[in-house]
Amino acid sequence: MKNFKVGKELVNILSGSSAVTQALGNKIFPLVAVPNTTFPFMVYRRSYYTPENNKDYEGEKVGVEMVICATRYEDGVDIADKVATAVNHARTNMIDDINITNISENYVEDTFTQTVNIEITLK
Repeated sequence: MKNFKVGKELVNILSGSSAVTQALGNKIFPLVAVPNTTFPFMVYRRSYYTPENNKDYEGEKVGVEMVICATRYEDGVDIADKVATAVNHARTNMIDDINITNISENYVEDTFTQTVNIEITLK
């Protein structure tokens, strides 16, 4: 099922952006960062799946939450903007479109977080 592979596609899209790789390097992780990871970094997770199941539905959709973690607020905002720019309306052999559905921010345990929620429409 393609919906389980969206994380890999998402990492490929982000890795193809020089702005994102300059900001994060290869520090993009599913669910949780590996031990001793330095800031800034990003974690992502699938948050929902809507299967194609009726005549009015356009295609399978997968929600993904991407969380950028930084020690400085400004750095997190800058990286979140680069991440959002890289993924917004991106397409691959498996992905028909990506739309940003929400953004939010938080401060948790000495870490500024910027969350970018996206909806991926699969082909």
